Amino acid sequence: MKLYVLSLLFLCINFAYSQNSGSLKGTVIDHTNKPLEKATVSILMQQDSSVLSYSLTNDKGEFNLVKLPANKNLILYISHVNSSNYHQDILLNPDEKKQLDSIKLGGKLLDEVIISVAPPVRMNKDTLEYNTDFFKTRPNANAEELLKQLPGLQINMDGTIYYEGKEVSQVKVNGKDFFASDLRIATRNLDASLIKTVQVYRDKGESKKTVEDEEKLPITINLKFKKDFLKASFGKLYGSVGTRDRYEAGGLFNTFQDTLQLSFIGFGNNINRESFDYNELNQHGGLGRAENYGFNDFGGRNYNGKANDIAGGFNLNNDWGKKTKLNLMYMLKYKNEEGQNQGSQTSLYDNVKQFGENEYNSYRKSLAHNINTLFRHRMDTTAYVEFTPKLSITNNDGKTDSWMNTYTEDKKINNSKSNNTSDGYNINYDHNFHIEKQLSKKHLVSLKNTINIRNDKSEEIGNQLTEIFQNPIPNTSLWENRTNREKSSSIKTFAGYNNTSIEKLNFDFYISYNTSSSRPTQSLFYNRDNTGTIHGEQFENSYSFKSQEYVTAMKFYWKPFKKLAVNFGTAYAVKDNQFDLFKINERKTTSNGYWLPNINIRYKDFDLSWSKDLESPATYQIQSIRDTLNPLMTRLSAFFYENKLQQSTRFSFNKYTQKYQMGFSAGVNYKDKNEGHRSWRDVTNGHYTIQAFQAGSTTNYNGYLYGRYNFKAGNDWVFYISQNSSLYTYQYYSSINDVDNKLTNLGINLTQEFSITWKNLIGLTPKYTYSWNKSKNSVKNNPDFIATANRTHNVGVGLNVNPIKGFSLETSYSLENRASGLSGRDNYHILNSSIYYTLKNNSQIKLTGFDILNQNRQNYWGTSGNTTYFQNTVTLRQYFLLGYIYKFKVTKLKN
Repeated sequence: MKLYVLSLLFLCINFAYSQNSGSLKGTVIDHTNKPLEKATVSILMQQDSSVLSYSLTNDKGEFNLVKLPANKNLILYISHVNSSNYHQDILLNPDEKKQLDSIKLGGKLLDEVIISVAPPVRMNKDTLEYNTDFFKTRPNANAEELLKQLPGLQINMDGTIYYEGKEVSQVKVNGKDFFASDLRIATRNLDASLIKTVQVYRDKGESKKTVEDEEKLPITINLKFKKDFLKASFGKLYGSVGTRDRYEAGGLFNTFQDTLQLSFIGFGNNINRESFDYNELNQHGGLGRAENYGFNDFGGRNYNGKANDIAGGFNLNNDWGKKTKLNLMYMLKYKNEEGQNQGSQTSLYDNVKQFGENEYNSYRKSLAHNINTLFRHRMDTTAYVEFTPKLSITNNDGKTDSWMNTYTEDKKINNSKSNNTSDGYNINYDHNFHIEKQLSKKHLVSLKNTINIRNDKSEEIGNQLTEIFQNPIPNTSLWENRTNREKSSSIKTFAGYNNTSIEKLNFDFYISYNTSSSRPTQSLFYNRDNTGTIHGEQFENSYSFKSQEYVTAMKFYWKPFKKLAVNFGTAYAVKDNQFDLFKINERKTTSNGYWLPNINIRYKDFDLSWSKDLESPATYQIQSIRDTLNPLMTRLSAFFYENKLQQSTRFSFNKYTQKYQMGFSAGVNYKDKNEGHRSWRDVTNGHYTIQAFQAGSTTNYNGYLYGRYNFKAGNDWVFYISQNSSLYTYQYYSSINDVDNKLTNLGINLTQEFSITWKNLIGLTPKYTYSWNKSKNSVKNNPDFIATANRTHNVGVGLNVNPIKGFSLETSYSLENRASGLSGRDNYHILNSSIYYTLKNNSQIKLTGFDILNQNRQNYWGTSGNTTYFQNTVTLRQYFLLGYIYKFKVTKLKN
């Protein structure tokens, strides 16, 4: 009902506005009277030169601008990179559909050096450029507020950016990476007054190779600073204290010169946020708790429990001349995490219903170093080399304690208590090396090498007390000292040749050699029932796996006419695998050859593809020995030697325009073999036996449907409505007490969102999400296998108020109806809010309320095999923060 009312309101506003608007059509030609494609057609308000709308001409030189304000003095501004600019005054009557005569743009002379004022919006080759002089922002505005003004860009409340319906993957500053792992660090922390030009383009990288489908390239935004600034130093500091001893603090300092960018970042908090951003309430709330997701490489969000996060680092960009670039990013992060989980389960074994209760508490600390580097050198216009090494080192330690109780309706079965301490480290190095040379305009060669080397070690000491009520001797104790080490590596070398000498038919030929290895080893000492410490060699799961793969491939790209493109080819792979199972003195080798064809057909907005791929064996599932050490569980040996063949088919339709986007995709994924799990449960004493095994084929389906529509009503209002629907299936094998079962999970997600923005000052975004999940078993009429279904409703709304008389407001509310136990449901109301007041020196005072309604709950519900489970996880309790935010900017102008 709520969604219906919102949609009706949207249609009424749209209809009312359309009665007072007009449209403008025309054709643009060049000085030779030929249609001019990709000319930029902009509509400006004559009063303040602000941009209302823009469009690009099609291959016939045509443009069509709709919903333009009537009875307003407008300016039509047309530009093209190879032609002179054109402008004309326009006045539309209500409902007028104005058709202009052909507009002829004059050509530019080759020796012309006079530079006129840049147009508000223009296409410069394949780059869309916005001149920020035509887009007004308030004093102290950040880059995100500027981007919200630009037609064609959409910025959601969580900070994600869309261009023509596609998400922007990276924001650069003066063409350089700026904390590339999170684009919001740039958009929410850079001052809009520094920016002269905003560029939007599909990033082809440095390669000269012909791009077969530019629509699939990642979209990048580049913020170009004004040349008047010889040097700029800017940043911010913030800090807050609050109830329940909550705090947050951080700082960002940047200094930019012509060839040098240097940024320092640091933050600390105990409010479960690893990202750097005081705008933590920009998401829709809900049980996700509204924390930002943040950095991909050195941050994110703490999903479980409570944590204290402290981190610091720097980002350096430097150019040596015009040919060599260096980027160096370093981050040091510390985490102190606490988790508390309580749960319950219900299972059926041989028609006997069993119940379980458990509690698990964890306390973990970690210290991590992350170094990311990019070195790029262009030898000349035809050749370049790029090297990107990365190194991460992590040390961690922790302790856990837990208890578990199993029973039936008429008797106790067992219970256990345990506590553990752990210590370990991880060292991970990888790099990408790429060198490319264009021999001539039609011939190109390249060489690539990627390496990943990983070294892990973990030591765990644990004590377990178990009581099995049906055993003659019910009580037993177990002390363990288990050390796990694993060294693994992966090396891939690729050599390719690209030929474009045949018109409309390009082809690639490449060979590659790939090798990988892993060597997990265990060391175990144990003491059972205080009888003395023993070296448990018979329980140590140690083995090694080595793989070598030789690939030769040919791929063709055929474009018989403009709207049709066909990619097709095949590869032949020879894969040699070697397994060494140390504890049982067994060695096994396999060698097989595979044809791996593929084809992709694109016609206009339609895309159809099919491919055959190869996967390595699931070596992580290997259990080389039978492990009977735990009195409650036996793990049987399991071996996985065979490669897996996968076939994928996908059909999609996508239509992207400035006003609307729509699309549909459907896919099928088939694997000839997969992994499964067998389990046996003794109903008398609860003893559990498990074994992984290589199972049969699986077929999974997925579908996705989306639609978006956005328009600007006048100079003040922006409306946006979207719908996203997805359907998927997931199959896996499970055998319980010698009854084989193939389980299929079916999931459906429906999301509707509506957004209203007024003058980029007030934004209101209601949202509704429905999720449904159902499990289906191949076993019929067996009470041990129960088909289950789970659904979740989520109604949320976000409200943003940008500075009005110095006050800003961010509020998010969510009502979520979900499981509250194995057989119950409940409503969860999450309300978060932050209010800011801007002082005369552009600093801000902030008051934040988190979980204002004090729900303090985070629950999970699901099924696994024949077990239904429910889990409750501790999260942050209600708190309030009072803070101060100080922004600074020091610029040095050219003389």
